[in-house]
Formats: sequence, C-alpha cells, structure tokens
Amino acid sequence: MTPAEHTVFSIRKRALASSLPVMMGYVAMGFAAGVLLTTRGETGHPVFWGILTSMTSISGTLQFLFPGWFRTGLPLTEVALLTFCINFRYAMYGFSLLGKFQDISWWKRCYLVWTLTDETYALEVASPYPAGPANSTYCLTLAMLDHLYWIIGVAAGAFAGSRLPFSGKGVEFAMTALFLVILTDQVRNRENRKPAIVGGGTALAALLVFGPEKMLIPAIILIVTIFLFFRKKWDREAAQ
Repeated sequence: MTPAEHTVFSIRKRALASSLPVMMGYVAMGFAAGVLLTTRGETGHPVFWGILTSMTSISGTLQFLFPGWFRTGLPLTEVALLTFCINFRYAMYGFSLLGKFQDISWWKRCYLVWTLTDETYALEVASPYPAGPANSTYCLTLAMLDHLYWIIGVAAGAFAGSRLPFSGKGVEFAMTALFLVILTDQVRNRENRKPAIVGGGTALAALLVFGPEKMLIPAIILIVTIFLFFRKKWDREAAQ
C-alpha cells in the first residue's frame, strides 16, 4: 500500500466499508432482540434496559436470553456459568489476534477484547494492514462501528417493542433462524458435517436427559469435550 492509503481517514473509511455487511445483520438482529425485551406481552422491560444491555453486553445470544432470565429469575451463578460457556469461544479467537494487538495501548486492547464478536473477529483477521498503527486504527474502528450498529438496532427495537400492540411471541426465533441459515451454508462443505452431527446429536441427547430448561450447559460441555478428543484425528483427515 502507498503511504497515502495509510492516512487515518483512509483507514477508517476502509473499515466503514468493510463493516457495512455487519451493520445490516446487527441492526436487524438487534431490533428483534430489543422488541423481545420490551414488548408488553412478554417481559415489558423499560426501553432503558434495551439501551443499557446493548451497550454493556455485546452478545447477540445473551441479548436474546436476557428476557427469559429476567422473567424466570435465573440465579446469578447459572447466569455466570451460561455466559462463560456461550462466550468461551472468544478466548480462542483472542489467541490468533495476539500478534495483531501486541503494539496497541492497554485501554484500546481492553476495548477490542470486550467488543470481540464473531463478525468483528472475521473482519479483524482479514485486516489488510500488518500489525502496527494502521492495523490498530482499522481494528479499533471496526470494533466501534460494529458496537454502534448493535446499540442502534437494540435501542430501535426496544423503542418499537414498548409501543407495539402485540405480544412479541416468536420473535426469539430470529436468532435460531440465523444459526440455521449459517448451519445450512456450512454443511454444504463435507468437512463441516461431522461437527454439525456432533452438535445436533449432543444437543438432542442433552434435551432428552436434562430437559429443555437444563440442557444447555451439559450440551456445551459435552460438545467441547468431543471436539477436543477428536480434534487431531479430524485435522489429519482434513489435511489429506
């Protein structure tokens, strides 16, 4: 790249262009999460909670789980454990970004860690800039933009949900539908079918053994255990 392409403005402009697909997904999903949180027929929480949770919890899955947790009064220990299990993958993501973030100041690094999501991670890994100031500006801009998109989506949904005259029942399926679309696309690749089968079979077994209210944590633990056990074998098969 030429020096002109490394100006702060050009880097941020490029980050904005890269983040636009994420914006469309985050605003739409965030809107559904906001509606679910504030519709009168479901939880009926104030709009303020939609804005606060979107600013402090950058996790689509958790955002959709919050209303049910609030409604049932789930113990904080279970909330903490579920949050850890659901978001544990981000710790794995972080290892691959250590080299990219090593020269970034501590407060920027903390923000990048806090705002790490699947989509933001994908864009940061594909950063066109090598580790250094340009990459720092690019990744930080991406993180801030994606965070803003989520806040806007949830806040708009929360505002609309507090005024819509329907119960909001079924809105929570939006997240499930998204994952089904992603799963369908992934299993087209033959190499991805084994993890899909393990995930689906384990979830079904956990549902039958523990029931719908208690299945999530055992399923996640079992899935991770199976993946770790067969990882080397599947890696060898994929390399052949």
